[in-house]
Amino acid sequence: MCYSWKQLLINCETLNKFCGRIDRYAIKISETPENQSNEYYHLSGPNASKKFKGDVFEVFAELLIRLSPLDDRIGVHDYHVVSVDDTGVDGYGKQKDGSPITVQVKYRLWDMILNEIESHLHNFSLTSRNVYKSKGLGSILLITTGQELHWKTIANFSGEIKCISRDASYGCLRGAPPKTVDSLFSLKTLVDGSVLFWDTFRQQTGVIG
Repeated sequence: MCYSWKQLLINCETLNKFCGRIDRYAIKISETPENQSNEYYHLSGPNASKKFKGDVFEVFAELLIRLSPLDDRIGVHDYHVVSVDDTGVDGYGKQKDGSPITVQVKYRLWDMILNEIESHLHNFSLTSRNVYKSKGLGSILLITTGQELHWKTIANFSGEIKCISRDASYGCLRGAPPKTVDSLFSLKTLVDGSVLFWDTFRQQTGVIG
């Protein structure tokens, strides 16, 4: 085993520290031989590293959503994780008015600007509309450690997408400009220094009783 939740979460109170630990252990996993001591043994190298990062960040995002059912900035309750890979949707739930909302979670470098092609957001949009009947303003949510969405991608989604990234957000604050910066709302403002969030994370993963 190349990591444990304790190694990732003990004395962790900020997003940057959490992501730094994910990156560090992802390197170890990518260097571990393909054997049963590595839970990602069926993969190797960059593929194992990438899957590990995505898996851990999806657990982070799921907890964040479940702790915030009445927070309009996130706007998801009755959340369900999608267990099938490559559908373009990682989870789904309901908005405050009962209409469907879908979620995609992307672990990316802090300075990456996400676009439809590299991040496969087109599949996310199609699956959201055709399978989950999620449509309309703010009906799909992207949570990412990347920098932000490319402006062309935002335009192509015609207001349907809202995004929470490491240092910014888009479409999450009513009455504010569509794009907001760290001082208003971002992943970091949500979790940095939040004893409730990090202690609950540690409890849910068995780090503390």
